Amino acid sequence: MGSRLTGEGRERVYGAADLWVNRALKSDDSLFTPGAAIWTKDRLGDLRERFLDRPDVGDGDFYQRLETQLGDSPAEVYQLMGEALHFHLLMTSHVKGDTKRQRIDRVLSWSPSPVGIPTELADALYPGIGGTGADFNTRPQFHVGFVIEFAERWKELGQAERQRMLGDPWAFKSFANELEFRSRTLKSGSQSTPGVQREGMLHLVFPDAFECVFSINQKRKIASAFKRFVSEQTDDVDAQLAQIRAELEKRYKPGDHHFYWPEIRAQWDDSFDYDPWDDFVSRAKNFVASGKLREQEIEFKTRIAAKLEAARDAVLSGADDWRDVLEEAFKDKNFAHIINWRLRDSFRQWRDSQPDAALDAIRALWAEGLTVSDRIRGFSDHFPADVVRGKGSRVAIISMLLMGVDAAAYPPFKITAFNKAYTRLEYNWPDRNVNEAEMYERALSFLDTFMQEAVARGLTLNDRLEAQSVVWRIIEDYGVVGEQDEFEDEPLPPPEPDLDALADNLLLPVDFLREVNDLLEEKKQVIFQGPPGTGKTYAARALARCLAGGDEDAVTLVQFHPSYAYEDFVQGFRPTLRDGQTGFVIRDGALVRAAERARANPDTDHFLIIDEINRGNLAKVFGELYFLLEYRDEAVELQYSESGEKFSLPENLHIIGTMNTADRSIALVDLALRRRFYFVEFHPDKWPINGLLRRWLAENGLSDMAWVADVMDSANRKLSDDPHAAIGPSYFMRENLDDAKVERAWEHGVLPYIEERLFGESERLDEFALDRLRAAAERGAADGGDA
Repeated sequence: MGSRLTGEGRERVYGAADLWVNRALKSDDSLFTPGAAIWTKDRLGDLRERFLDRPDVGDGDFYQRLETQLGDSPAEVYQLMGEALHFHLLMTSHVKGDTKRQRIDRVLSWSPSPVGIPTELADALYPGIGGTGADFNTRPQFHVGFVIEFAERWKELGQAERQRMLGDPWAFKSFANELEFRSRTLKSGSQSTPGVQREGMLHLVFPDAFECVFSINQKRKIASAFKRFVSEQTDDVDAQLAQIRAELEKRYKPGDHHFYWPEIRAQWDDSFDYDPWDDFVSRAKNFVASGKLREQEIEFKTRIAAKLEAARDAVLSGADDWRDVLEEAFKDKNFAHIINWRLRDSFRQWRDSQPDAALDAIRALWAEGLTVSDRIRGFSDHFPADVVRGKGSRVAIISMLLMGVDAAAYPPFKITAFNKAYTRLEYNWPDRNVNEAEMYERALSFLDTFMQEAVARGLTLNDRLEAQSVVWRIIEDYGVVGEQDEFEDEPLPPPEPDLDALADNLLLPVDFLREVNDLLEEKKQVIFQGPPGTGKTYAARALARCLAGGDEDAVTLVQFHPSYAYEDFVQGFRPTLRDGQTGFVIRDGALVRAAERARANPDTDHFLIIDEINRGNLAKVFGELYFLLEYRDEAVELQYSESGEKFSLPENLHIIGTMNTADRSIALVDLALRRRFYFVEFHPDKWPINGLLRRWLAENGLSDMAWVADVMDSANRKLSDDPHAAIGPSYFMRENLDDAKVERAWEHGVLPYIEERLFGESERLDEFALDRLRAAAERGAADGGDA
């Protein structure tokens, strides 16, 4: 089986990682310009201060903010950032190689003395070796930031210590896991936030010791499923996987098999079902391995594309013989393999009978600097509907001509072949009313998906033309279906949220997150309830961001309190000053604004988080919304709406409330609201919160502080007569936790809470003295049990 992946260019990834170790870790050398001192402690500190200590530099995406953060940096800092991005992006197969290179080149171009990426390192960006999840791509500052902070701290070690760690995978892992973050950016997350990058670094630096699995949650699932193979007991999941791999290698024949190989994955991933892509890519591998792809499919297409490129040059230059040049492509002996001869002849007749209209259409398609959508729309505006029948046939002609722009990016299209592929792979699409541009763009998207699925299964296709050629050949092998001129598939479902990565981040079971997701899909509204300090709000916000695909605009947070009113939440008159005169205008509240954003973006799930939901007068705040919470498909008039104007809650707006069950001053939530929400328990003694503090301490390299979890458990047992009285783990999940911070949290946070819960029982307070509980916990640990 083996933890080091091979084939399809993956060796280039490991080669680039070795180069990073030798130049950046063993010395201060450069990846891109050997001999230049780039990975120095001072330069890393400078980059950290500019990039990671200045997270609030305005709006824009990651790279727009980065350009501001690095403004006026020395050339060496820009180069260091580019090289750090190279290592950051090296492992992921979820980002295309061209995209990786463009991102790095973009950063390098800001430098006053730009450098380029050496060819061998640019080539190493293309295959990738594993999936990295949504968080890796949507919050790169944490992951590339980890590379920078790791390297800076590494430079503080003595040379002998560095050499020792590079010779000892487990010492290296301890150093990476116990890293104390300094920057504002990484401190704003948790120790597990850049977990994907950390796990990826371990594999890249020690590919024969650590698995090519970048999710710590998935590592734990694998270890649990194959625990029968662990003979030497250890708490280290990577050490467990090493034992498991050794046993599995005895059972499977040698080859490039790993824990994501379907036959193995099915044994540890309960959610893993047969994927039609497996068989499809397997057939694709066989065809590519036969050596027939270039000879039978690519060569004649590139030859025809070259003739179409010549015709494009003639059209754009205004040459009078443009029709003759185009005809040379039409006469190629293999042209019928690209487009049906009847469609070719129909286009020919129109071109020759209406040359001016045809020239306008072709110019619009072949113009410089346009998107594919604009090209197709421009062509369609001049291409009469009666020339050929059906949108699929029109797209076939359009795609054939687009080969003259770039065949690798715009391959030929046949609706029969693509519809058969969509059906075979359960790849659903929107309704039949798509236009020509949408039909072709979605075919291109399918090819991109195929290439990604192929890479994930060990097959690299260089471009869309290769992907299209393989798809057509496989579809021929599957058999031919009847020709269809209309696009009739069902709407494409939204992508699955990356709950595995979120589980790693929150240190919660992925099954719990999937269950909450199911509840939200079914009821649309849930409430997280439990004592304070159990992470209800933190989990709600993180889950909402994940399910919204990382779109911050799709998540709205409000907090209820006793003075919060219907006018704040739904709609009402608000004072205003206009032309020096005071007055009132109707303004929408948080819920209506969130609903309108959701209605305007129906393809994205939107979330309204109501923190401390039971602190408001719920019947007064929600008003007629009680009805809409239950009947999403109906509309009502709001209290302040104009006559006849109705409002409804869109299906893609979900509500997550949080409720502190320990506050005695708050009345119980009325049954009318309870019936409209599902409730999810967050209690320190119940799944999934039980054990969370221990997991967090272990994840953050604080195993010596395990007594804190023992103390919390002991105190909660003493409070067990009150089901709503418990101490949550969040009191102690603090950066750089030590004894002093525990004592402050206990003295000024936990004890006042306990004193309030034990009102009238002051004689019991001595039971909760921290020193007393800690001593009992340590005695219990020494005795091998609970004191």
